[in-house]
Amino acid sequence: MAGLLCAALAGGLWAVASTVRNRSTVLAEAPSIAKSEPVREEFAWQIADAMVPHSAASNPVEINHANDIARKAVESDAFQQAFVAALPVMYDRVVEGTAADALLDPGLVSAAIVSAGGTPPDGFTLRVAASDLPDLRRPLDLMLRASAGLAALGILLVGIGLASAQHRPRSIMRIGRWLITMGLLTIAVFWLLPTAAFLPLGGWVSVIGIVLATGDWLVLPAAILTAAGITIVVLGRASEAESRRRNLASIPQQIGRSPSRPRIS
Repeated sequence: MAGLLCAALAGGLWAVASTVRNRSTVLAEAPSIAKSEPVREEFAWQIADAMVPHSAASNPVEINHANDIARKAVESDAFQQAFVAALPVMYDRVVEGTAADALLDPGLVSAAIVSAGGTPPDGFTLRVAASDLPDLRRPLDLMLRASAGLAALGILLVGIGLASAQHRPRSIMRIGRWLITMGLLTIAVFWLLPTAAFLPLGGWVSVIGIVLATGDWLVLPAAILTAAGITIVVLGRASEAESRRRNLASIPQQIGRSPSRPRIS
């Protein structure tokens, strides 16, 4: 049991870290991330505050007008293009730990504000400071190292368990059941949950869902893992049934009458 648990944890850590560090697949979802609620709200606030600072002395009518313009601006194609172009720098900060700030193209940002009916402030830029983004390089490295260590430990413990098992077929079937469980969990985490649960929730949870959904390349290996587990369990049960049949067939059958008692004359 301990070996299977270690192997399962190793697989989970490796799958999550590998999905996040798959730069090309994550960046391929840049348009979806740009349209997500938290991204639009964050940049809309920056645009509105630059046009009309949100302070007690500001005119509420002007603030509301600036908010409307900002919301329309972040929904424009120009803003989407600017964000998509800047996302690689943000990704490299989060995943690789680089120190560069992300600057959205000023020309595209100005075009987005103009298309929304506003006037861009002089010298206005949308910048994401590196210090405002998390640095996940070390946690991701630790996850990959832990997965390697847990995998080695799991294989060792499973091997010892199989070698010392009194009922080896049952132990092999237990491995099959774990393969089924891990395969189904992988399909749920990287396919079902992102689309059915995370994306509808909105907020940063939806962004996590978008990133996890890039791990859909794991669905096919997980399906193969599940099929292998089912095969192991089915063959194991068939082998147990055949063993019981042979054991029953080897029991000598007492056929015939029991000897009669002697008569007393």
